Amino acid sequence: MVTETMVILLTLKIFLAFSIMLGNGLIIMAFVVDKNLRLRNNYFFLNLAIADFFVGAICIPLYIPYEWENKWSFGSELCIFWLVIDYLLCTTSVYNIVLISYDRYQSICHAISYRTKQTSISRTVTYMVAAWVLAFLVHGPAILNGSNKNSENTECRNQLLLTTPYIIITSILEFLIPTILVTYFNCCIYWSLHSRGTVRGRPVPTPNILSPVQGNSMTCTFFSKMCFPKLDEEVPSSSVKKMRRKNLSVFLKTQGEGETASVELSSLSHSNTMSVDLVAQRWKLLRDRKVAKSLAIILGAFIFCWAPYILFTIIRSFHKNDAYDFWYDFTFWLQWFNSFLNPFLYSLCHKKFRNAFVKIFCKKKVIASSQISLST
Repeated sequence: MVTETMVILLTLKIFLAFSIMLGNGLIIMAFVVDKNLRLRNNYFFLNLAIADFFVGAICIPLYIPYEWENKWSFGSELCIFWLVIDYLLCTTSVYNIVLISYDRYQSICHAISYRTKQTSISRTVTYMVAAWVLAFLVHGPAILNGSNKNSENTECRNQLLLTTPYIIITSILEFLIPTILVTYFNCCIYWSLHSRGTVRGRPVPTPNILSPVQGNSMTCTFFSKMCFPKLDEEVPSSSVKKMRRKNLSVFLKTQGEGETASVELSSLSHSNTMSVDLVAQRWKLLRDRKVAKSLAIILGAFIFCWAPYILFTIIRSFHKNDAYDFWYDFTFWLQWFNSFLNPFLYSLCHKKFRNAFVKIFCKKKVIASSQISLST
């Protein structure tokens, strides 16, 4: 009997699949349209978006009728395909999160070697392919070896999910190890930023000035409001020069003419340079701290979406319980919900991706703003 609650849940699940495809499709489209995004670290965002996109395009649409009718009606071959793709995409998404965290760890904790070392695109692509291959090896061979054979073809599930050794091994490979790695990278980033935040045991003072970055980013109001802290903003050199000239001109207006003004101007120029350098250092530190906070949010979201499912799977394997359980079903959907969150936690809050979205969706606004700036 179809109830109102079942219809609402069905609508939400269809909306979730559509939202996953939309959010990750935007990331893929932005990467294709904007050549400025084709950097080594952004390829990992693309790899994550591809995996999550097909979660919404393949995994959920095939599971919804299976769950609604309470039987598999698409044949055993398509069942094997769906199982392999589902486990492959979810595990690949997890491994891409590890790659992104590792890249951030390298960029902050080993900034000099990270910037000077020229990593070829082929090497980056190798990392991306390795994430897919390793993800396939976790579940793929077991599923292809016939773990899901069912003579009546009314079920489509990995029968090894009731085998405790299999569950423990796969849980370690797809959850425990990635969680430890991401936590380690996040802790190293935090410790590095904490060490940089003090000079000879004293906190670095915060200059009481406005950020020179404000007003330079042309982003749509929607993206700027929903995003977490910006990850890659730096103090532009042109803004630093303007700050120096502005402070010097103010000083010249307030001082009298003569030799005394010249001497004080020389000392002010030196102190002003030191102050601006301190401002640039401070803003870089604040930017890196925002990166650390965003990584903590990412780690928390990952654990929130995956830990309940892993826990319930292990419990069911010990009790050999394959009956329907509302909370197990809820945690099953929760891991798919992580594919919905990833675009917001990663690419949509990356400045370069937001600029790409501005070029795509806010083209008129960009043209109007450029015309105003040219006229002024």
